[in-house]
Amino acid sequence: MAQSSIQLQARLMRDYYKDFSKYAKGKPPSRKVAWVTAFTPVEILEALNISYIYPESYAAVIAASGKEQELLAESERHALCLDCCSYSCCFEGSLILETAPRGLPPKPDVLIATNNQCNTLPNWWNILAQRYQAPLIVLDYPGEVMETEQAYEYVTKQHQDLIVRMEALSGSRLDYALLQKCIVNSRASVQAWESLLKLLVKHDIAPTLFFDAVSYLITARCKPETADLYRAMATELVAAPEADKSKPALFWLGYPLWYHAKRYLPELLEDCRVSGSNYLSWWNLDYDGESWERQMFNAYNYTFLNLRQESKNALLWQCIKESGAVAAVSLHNKSCKCDFVSARQIDIPQAELEIDMIDREFLDIERARRQIETMLESICTV
Repeated sequence: MAQSSIQLQARLMRDYYKDFSKYAKGKPPSRKVAWVTAFTPVEILEALNISYIYPESYAAVIAASGKEQELLAESERHALCLDCCSYSCCFEGSLILETAPRGLPPKPDVLIATNNQCNTLPNWWNILAQRYQAPLIVLDYPGEVMETEQAYEYVTKQHQDLIVRMEALSGSRLDYALLQKCIVNSRASVQAWESLLKLLVKHDIAPTLFFDAVSYLITARCKPETADLYRAMATELVAAPEADKSKPALFWLGYPLWYHAKRYLPELLEDCRVSGSNYLSWWNLDYDGESWERQMFNAYNYTFLNLRQESKNALLWQCIKESGAVAAVSLHNKSCKCDFVSARQIDIPQAELEIDMIDREFLDIERARRQIETMLESICTV
């Protein structure tokens, strides 16, 4: 009997947090633990039965619980100023105070950071490495700035070295057939997610559902249940009412607001509908290729945030056109300046808000209201 989306979500959540629970009870985790950044090639870790934890994602969970302000303040007193990435500040605060909604994650046996998302992460992971005296591995993905075959050799050598080090950590030899199965699962998850996203354009569905659901594509993309979850959601949501075309379609440019119950600003967008978001398509990794080496190279070297600006512009504009959006809410994220850079050369009206995905006190809600009203007026006059 097929499982519902709620059952599949619960299963994925239990699997992700099971080592948290053991650690909270004073028990050591049953597997070696890696703390990883969002675009780490976790298929290798999964195939070697190494547990992997995402501090960035846990910072979002902390903010959603309403606990981030105390932790941000504590981090500023002891570790990081508030101009730093709020993910790092929030998570550091939880480590200092030894408190978090689901408890602290088990201590890392290794830390793995990549630069295919932003250059802040390797620096943050270096701080974590010093805190725990754990080995730090930084994977360097050159993106489009290096010739393809040269980049392929460079990245593949790093992936091979990572395998050797993770084999030593786990005490096991990598089963390459299992690695290939993990890659197949990741590709299936991406494909199922892409199909699910099309429903946001066609149906009256709040983007909240998608902002929350994309977390499984980040933390569990190489598990078979993730594709099953997105297929189940698509089956359930296809019966949703059609989108109200009398409401202007807006594109959400930037991170979800993790502290907001709805993850965006519906109180300022009552007469609109959100039909797309670049954040939701960031995670559509392309595992194209005949070998595991080529598949992993294409997926992790060419993440959206690791592309040339011209490529970002083209992909983003294509995404906006497919959404049917006539305007955009663009977030100048205090934590992530590179995120707004990706919104250049967008040929639709934009309300550009000073905001942060974690720190709720950074938002001037009345100023945001005026900016959105001005944007909506410009749509009406076209």
